[in-house]
Amino acid sequence: MNLDLAFDELLPAPVDAVWDALTDAAAISDWLMTTPDFRAQVGVRFMMKTTHGAEDGWVRAEVLELEPPRRMVWAWSVGDRYPPTTVTFELTPEAGGTRLKLTHVGEVEPFLVDLFRNGWPGRIELLTSVAQRRSDDE
Repeated sequence: MNLDLAFDELLPAPVDAVWDALTDAAAISDWLMTTPDFRAQVGVRFMMKTTHGAEDGWVRAEVLELEPPRRMVWAWSVGDRYPPTTVTFELTPEAGGTRLKLTHVGEVEPFLVDLFRNGWPGRIELLTSVAQRRSDDE
């Protein structure tokens, strides 16, 4: 089934804090999924531990594009039945914080469409919290 999700949110934190939350393995583990091996570098393959969706509990991913601190693209695979989906994070400074545009597109199992559609808003809220904490720590 076709996955075509787009989220556009204003996060009340500066771009550098949001970028840090998007590109630090410990931060990703706080707001998205536990990742033991993420590095913000094109070509890096990494895994994230999930509790649903992936047959073995692991999401396999790769950094496809990186334009610090504005854009990052991942390939994201929850199984072998479909090709990886694409998750894109785009950041733009804006009065009051950072505009986050997140898209997630590709072909997935039908049940995953609702899982992602309903899951991303909560993950974006957690990302906001992590970014705000990192901004406060500066």
